[in-house]
Amino acid sequence: MNSSETLPLSPGTGWAARLDDALHEAVTVQDADLGRIAGGLIRRGGKRLRPRLLFLAASLGEADEALLAHAAAAIELMHVGSLLHDDVMDGAATRRGAPSANSRWGNTHAATTGTHVLACAMAELAHLPHEAVSAVTEAAFTLCSGQLRETEHVYDTELAADEHLEIIRMKTATLFGLPCRLGAELAACDPGHAEALFRFGQQLGIAFQLTDDLLDLVGDPASLGKPTGTDLRAGVFSYSVLLALRRNPSGRLAALLRHENLTEQEAAEAAGLVRLSGTVDLTRELVRTHTDRAATALAGLPEFPGRDALADMPRRIAGRMR
Repeated sequence: MNSSETLPLSPGTGWAARLDDALHEAVTVQDADLGRIAGGLIRRGGKRLRPRLLFLAASLGEADEALLAHAAAAIELMHVGSLLHDDVMDGAATRRGAPSANSRWGNTHAATTGTHVLACAMAELAHLPHEAVSAVTEAAFTLCSGQLRETEHVYDTELAADEHLEIIRMKTATLFGLPCRLGAELAACDPGHAEALFRFGQQLGIAFQLTDDLLDLVGDPASLGKPTGTDLRAGVFSYSVLLALRRNPSGRLAALLRHENLTEQEAAEAAGLVRLSGTVDLTRELVRTHTDRAATALAGLPEFPGRDALADMPRRIAGRMR
């Protein structure tokens, strides 16, 4: 099959291999340092949820195989570039179970590589139709605005829970909704179906981030690939933490979190206080609300090859909380 042919893309047609080829080709540059740092993070893989969402959504219609690979690579590179910048800003020591780029190469190299990766994402967009480029560009603006808002509220013990959820929508859910809509649009799907897939992706992204934040409080460091309490020490307070602070704004938890540079022991104490507050269960309930909304958005769509795999994603996210 040549790259100009269309196909009803099923979950088992080798999308991961095509994506890997596109990613490695995209970040290959003459500068050895940039290529080594970017390639190292890409080789460690990660969940690749966002490209998978795009390919699965595209299976609702018929799409050009090469076009999907370029779109998926652009979205994954946006994600990887944002991770590199995030790690610099948070002072993260690990990423995907290995030393982070900033801890290994220094903040300057890591930030520059993050910018390089984002430039590679923009280069991938050159292969896409104008409407697709506009959608990705708008998503990039939303992602950056969400990151800025999160940065403005670092160590903010008075951050409203609703504002925190809006940051999640902007910073995380954007890159879940985008591939769902973009995959459907590149596959020439009905606009109503593309909108339903976008809603599915957004709700899935919110549930995913809430769960990820929750695991920073209650998860197993070995399975997470990073130590717990990372967000607390970085001053990025999750939904459970903010609810616990509202319940007792002048208690020990607030006293701990009002100063920077928590020790591991202080972060562990703060996490324990959040668990004792009962807000972890409230977060679990909110995750279930968003996974149910994702399932509802998907339920109105006709049968298509990727539907079962998409339907399994909210269930897996809910299962991570156990």
